[in-house]
Amino acid sequence: MNMSSHDVMRRYLLGLADPQSREELEQRLFSDDQVYWERLTIAEDELIDDYAAGVLGAEESAAFTSTFLCSDERRSKLSFAQAIREYAREGRPMRRGVWDWLRTPAAVPRWVAAVAASLLLMAAGLAWQLGTGIRPAAPLAVTVAPGLLRDAGAETARVRPAKDCQVVHLDLQAVAGPYTEYAATLHDENGAPLWSQFSLAGAAREGVVIVRVTVPCELLPEGDYWVRLSGIARGQEPAALDRYDLRVLRD
Repeated sequence: MNMSSHDVMRRYLLGLADPQSREELEQRLFSDDQVYWERLTIAEDELIDDYAAGVLGAEESAAFTSTFLCSDERRSKLSFAQAIREYAREGRPMRRGVWDWLRTPAAVPRWVAAVAASLLLMAAGLAWQLGTGIRPAAPLAVTVAPGLLRDAGAETARVRPAKDCQVVHLDLQAVAGPYTEYAATLHDENGAPLWSQFSLAGAAREGVVIVRVTVPCELLPEGDYWVRLSGIARGQEPAALDRYDLRVLRD
């Protein structure tokens, strides 16, 4: 049976891959291929998302509970995914503070980031309407050029969050391509992943595609960061696209 690399990754994570596929995948991972690691992370988050949505088949569901949920980190990701879905479906309060979950590096399923950020902004706006006197800061939006444009003379993007900043919108300039959605991962200057978002849409603006990534301000102390953007086309593996560098400056 011919399977895509993405399908093989899913079966590997579930403990269902055949020995040859498992050996080939692990050799690729041990080669320290960062792009391949990012693809595996995407597959992991999608499995959590699909299980929370109840769309896994019987074999995959059984493997998910018996094999995949082998670490506290994965169980925490699943709990958060289920809590967000419960909140969105019935409006019930989550049992744990949203920011406690969002502070966990790269622990956010593909759809959670945008939903969680929206819930935080809605809550802040409601607090103002109820007369608490806490006015939410307007989200900061910064356009970030890819490395090739920066090398041609564009300056590194500078981000200056206000003290009461809640989220920063990074508008990544991308070249048009056959992608139905995008994924992005924010890294610190040493390359450690801090934040990931999936199922991002691209919007045409002045001849380029803008992909908006929403990052909590609490994850951005002063320093240098970079974002890796990936394009996802239907039926194909994620394609690593540009790198975007930015510098956060705090007053």
